Amino acid sequence: MPKGKSTNDLRRRSGNKKPRDNFLIVVEGQETEYNYFNALKQNLKLSTTDIRIVSASGGDPLKIIDKTCSLVQENKLETEKGNQLEFDRVFCVFDDDNKIEKFKQALLKGQENNFISITSIPCFEFWFLIHYLYTTAPFANYKELCPRLEAEMRKAGVLKTKENYDKSDVKLYQKLKPKLEDALKNSAKLQQNHPNEDGCTNPSTKVHILVQELIKQKEFK
Repeated sequence: MPKGKSTNDLRRRSGNKKPRDNFLIVVEGQETEYNYFNALKQNLKLSTTDIRIVSASGGDPLKIIDKTCSLVQENKLETEKGNQLEFDRVFCVFDDDNKIEKFKQALLKGQENNFISITSIPCFEFWFLIHYLYTTAPFANYKELCPRLEAEMRKAGVLKTKENYDKSDVKLYQKLKPKLEDALKNSAKLQQNHPNEDGCTNPSTKVHILVQELIKQKEFK
């Protein structure tokens, strides 16, 4: 590396081509969300130096934000030493976890730290459901939503007749991929017809925002 040039300086010298952003994506669980975004990243063939996906290993929404704050601070210290690249954008993926007060606190703290909260109510699986249908019908929780998701996945041939939805299935992204465009369209329609200004609307999901941002990174060389 030329003397006096930082990693960030070199990274951004790309002629007329815009460089990819560095993303930090902190997800709530160790399986569903982590596997989904990791598979999406691999499918898009995005460099592992651009996208860092970290599991917060569960916890309430506020703990997800706190974990993200710690990771950002750790990265900042390493960046100052020249060991890592600075995060351009930070995303926190979580649902309301039936803890509405901590959910609201998490949204506020995330905003204060310039994090982008990618929320789903009542759960991340609502994003999966809208791959197959458009609905504004509320769901009390995951247990209420899951049978509807299973029915739609069986109808589509993704699940066999007596097969149940498996949160730990590492192939979920690939199974859902053929309907991704439908999910993005349904999300846009939901956002237009079922406003979610305070982030607490049931049902709702902002997963499409992160998916679209990752797809955009594919355009950069």
